[in-house]
Amino acid sequence: MIKKIYVVFLIILTASCSNLDKTKDENFLNVEDKLISKLELIQKDLQLNNSTSLKESLDVSLKERYAINKLSEYDLSQVKFYFTKPEIIKNQGENTIGLRFGEEIFYFNVEYKYLNGDWRITKFTERR
Repeated sequence: MIKKIYVVFLIILTASCSNLDKTKDENFLNVEDKLISKLELIQKDLQLNNSTSLKESLDVSLKERYAINKLSEYDLSQVKFYFTKPEIIKNQGENTIGLRFGEEIFYFNVEYKYLNGDWRITKFTERR
C-alpha cells in the first residue's frame, strides 16, 4: 500500500513539474514578442520623425542619451532600419541595429533589460 502511494506521489510530482516548464517557455516567448513589437513601434515612430517612444524606453547614460538626441535631429523619414533578432537571456537582451542613410550604413549595439513588464534600452553604442 505504501509503495502504491509513493508511486502515485511521484507521478503527480513529475506531472506538475513538467507543466511548470511549459508555462515558463510560453512566458519567455511572450517576452520576446514584446521586445520585437516594441522595436517595430520605435522604428515606425522614428520614420515619422517622432522620437518620443524611443526616449520613453531609454535607461542609458548621459553620453548615450546625447548620441540618441543627436540622431533624432536628423530627418529619419528616408532612413532604412535593419535589426537582427534579439538574443534574450533571462531578463536581458541584445541585438544589432543598422541605419542606412543613402549610401552609408551605421551599426549600433543595443542592450535591453526587462523591468516591470516593459523592455528598457540600457546600452546604445556605435559599432565600428
